[in-house]
Amino acid sequence: MPSFGPVRSVQRGLAVLRAVSELGPLGATDIASICKLPQPTTVRILETLIMAGYVYRQPDKVTYKVTGRTLGLSRGFDPHQRLVEIAQPVVDQLHIKIGWPSNLAVFDGDAMVIVHSNRAALGLSIPGRLGARIPMLATGVGLVTLAWMPEDERRAALARIQDSGDRWDSDPRLVKDLPQRLDQIRRQNHAFADEEYLDAVYQSRIWAVAVPIRIEHSQLRVALSSLVLRIGGERKRLLRTILPNLSRAAERIGRLLTEDYI
Repeated sequence: MPSFGPVRSVQRGLAVLRAVSELGPLGATDIASICKLPQPTTVRILETLIMAGYVYRQPDKVTYKVTGRTLGLSRGFDPHQRLVEIAQPVVDQLHIKIGWPSNLAVFDGDAMVIVHSNRAALGLSIPGRLGARIPMLATGVGLVTLAWMPEDERRAALARIQDSGDRWDSDPRLVKDLPQRLDQIRRQNHAFADEEYLDAVYQSRIWAVAVPIRIEHSQLRVALSSLVLRIGGERKRLLRTILPNLSRAAERIGRLLTEDYI
């Protein structure tokens, strides 16, 4: 029977390193509480990380911080590529259930970036491409992302959006009553793309609904949308099938990514 002692030790070490990296400077007592570890175990792990060059104790203090060496741990890691690797099977299964394609989009400062789409592979010939930057206030993925951001982060994002010069993000119609709209989106946990935006970009051919993907212990802001041809039927009727499946897919992706990042 294999021993899981070394694996558990590595997991504990990574938990301590992540706590110091994300929340530091921290004292050993705080780190032990955050990581749910005995304090003697936490101190031994910290000493090991200090010897390895990843953590240091601040001079004349009892708190710990990470060193520049931790930057080397992230070389070669592409969070978007890993995101797509994990999400793609779930997104493809979603298509089987609802019959419509989806976009996976990631927040990037002042816009959403499409990192995965299965609409071309499924024969839906509408404009769009991987890597495309799309506006925040006119798209469902942008609105659900803003709605679920922490307040300070949302305030900073909105300031950048206002300076971006994007036609849609500066549209007074979309800026008006935005806090109230975001409150409603948080209550409903989904958002629709703006009709005028869709008319301009897709010539009135589609409607789109989006939900957030919540990833614990990560600063990635991700959303998933489904795109539906307007000739496909009444939106209210289709939404009864699409939205529950879309929400479950987003929850599944969020769980998988949380497990991957822990």
